Amino acid sequence: MVISQISNTVQVATFVNVFYGIASLVTKTKKGYAVTLLDTDAEMIVSPVRIYPATMLDQAIAYAKKIANIKE
Repeated sequence: MVISQISNTVQVATFVNVFYGIASLVTKTKKGYAVTLLDTDAEMIVSPVRIYPATMLDQAIAYAKKIANIKE
């Protein structure tokens, strides 16, 4: 039995914030990029997935850094 399956996706970037126990992921999908925030302790998604068009990779990465509280 298959519980869940993600097809045609490729992980583009991961930003981990050890202090807060979170990680944000940017994954490539058929139509663009998905940004997901995970609670690394509970291993659960903690915010709705935000989808960006294929032409907006830079914006997707910037948002992933923002929600993980990554400063450069």
